[in-house]
Amino acid sequence: MTNAKPKKRKIVVHVSTKILIGLVVGAIIGYAFNVWGPNPVRDAIMGNITKPMGDAFLQALRLVIVPLVFASLITGVANLGSVEHLGRLGWRLGAYYLATTMAAVLIGQFLIQTIKPGEGISKDLVMQAQGNFSEKVSTLTDKSKNVKSSLWPGIVTTIIPRNIVKEMSKSNMLAIIFTSILFGVALLSLNNKDSIMAIHFFQAVTDASIKIVGWIMKTAPYAVAALMINAVSSFGFDIMQKVGIYIFVVIAGYLLHFFGTYTLILKYVIKIPVLEFYKRIRPVLVTAFSTSSSSATMPTTMRTLEKNFGVPESLVSFSIPLGATVNMDGTALFEAVAALFIAQIFGVEISLMGQFSLVFLIILTSIGVAGVPGGSIPVLMSAMATLGIPVEGIAIVLGVDRLLDMGRTLVNVTGDATAALFLAKTENIDLQQNLKDIVID
Repeated sequence: MTNAKPKKRKIVVHVSTKILIGLVVGAIIGYAFNVWGPNPVRDAIMGNITKPMGDAFLQALRLVIVPLVFASLITGVANLGSVEHLGRLGWRLGAYYLATTMAAVLIGQFLIQTIKPGEGISKDLVMQAQGNFSEKVSTLTDKSKNVKSSLWPGIVTTIIPRNIVKEMSKSNMLAIIFTSILFGVALLSLNNKDSIMAIHFFQAVTDASIKIVGWIMKTAPYAVAALMINAVSSFGFDIMQKVGIYIFVVIAGYLLHFFGTYTLILKYVIKIPVLEFYKRIRPVLVTAFSTSSSSATMPTTMRTLEKNFGVPESLVSFSIPLGATVNMDGTALFEAVAALFIAQIFGVEISLMGQFSLVFLIILTSIGVAGVPGGSIPVLMSAMATLGIPVEGIAIVLGVDRLLDMGRTLVNVTGDATAALFLAKTENIDLQQNLKDIVID
């Protein structure tokens, strides 16, 4: 009688776990690089290995964004059944975006007005920061001057393009979204053989884009590690210590909105298990945190909602591109805190009416903020200038903005994901049953 050897159990490491490991390992190496300081060996590693790896990953994701958004929005709108249905979904999404963004701004205002971290910052530190970032501040100031004019009447030409191909080359998401919805509504209205063939074509483009995203995400653990090395190594721990309370306030705001507002929505509105949501959304979170780009995370968000939550493609295709462009909870919260922090440093008193004006400006200007690292800074400076807050004070927060940008992007994309689930709930999709049926890999 022979004794059969027991089979070795194969340990399967999920992709999201690999990405998380890459994020942690990259952060540790990045911290070591920061302590090590600038030197030829470190600079060679970052310049020739980690930076190209991170850039290649981001560029690959951005490569897919325009065809994915254009094609998926057209098919999403065309498959909604009627223009009336499209209108209902649009109003629901708009109300959701407005409510969560308002909640984020109020959380930020409450924390900054309660803790008042700006009152403990010396003017010498402000002067030092202005000297270190003078060139960058000058560039951002020039950009911020165009923000106000781009709201009205400039928003008209931004949304309605003269040449959509040109706007696609510039990744003007507002123009791409408007044109996609317009074509989708037209195909929905035609409802003939030719329009059905066109919808099938754009559906194939969408499917191909999602497939490419799947290929790209196989490299994510290594790319995320490279991105974290570059980000953490350049944080500047000296400036972090000096504005530590400000950083604490911003991160506390992120956490309150992330685990407070979204948890309440998930539990009482969407009615799905909160821990299960965070488990299944993990690939989106780590991609957002490491890339600091809502746009680069968009393909992963769409793929995850369909694959891990069973949200219909038509709803995902409609809500996520819109959310990544106009729904910026984390950005709005950050702008409220940063503006009032700088006002406290310079002793600028903001009246109650000024506070309301700030809320309005932040909500308005957060629509269409570039979904790239640092895209919210020029918008913030424009809001500050309107309220009489010295824009040169932005230098004090630039040294730590990369860290805070990672957090606000994570909040932004989580807001987009919960909005898509909210929309699915209003469409009577049985999300709880989907979570039972779908086994994530």
